[in-house]
Amino acid sequence: MASTTTFDGLSREELMQKVVELQQGLAELSVKVDTVKGENNQMREDNTVLKDYLNNLMAKVGKMSNLGTTAPSRVMIQHNPDGAQSVRVNDHIGELTAPAMDD
Repeated sequence: MASTTTFDGLSREELMQKVVELQQGLAELSVKVDTVKGENNQMREDNTVLKDYLNNLMAKVGKMSNLGTTAPSRVMIQHNPDGAQSVRVNDHIGELTAPAMDD
């Protein structure tokens, strides 16, 4: 991690060049840290949206009577040619697709 490079015997110009190189490396690392922080914040926001989405979904499922006790009516199930149901969550996350139900 830390370099153990010695600077003994280097001229003033060489030392200045090393300092500039180290400063540039530090600046690059700072940019990377800022980028990762931004990505982390975006993921936290996405997780919040997904959590809200799942909580709302579970609340709706909890209000359904006789859920899972009888087979669904064929009238209520519409055939989807893709075999799955897509739901748009938001612009950043996009669509979530529920798995297809076997006939």
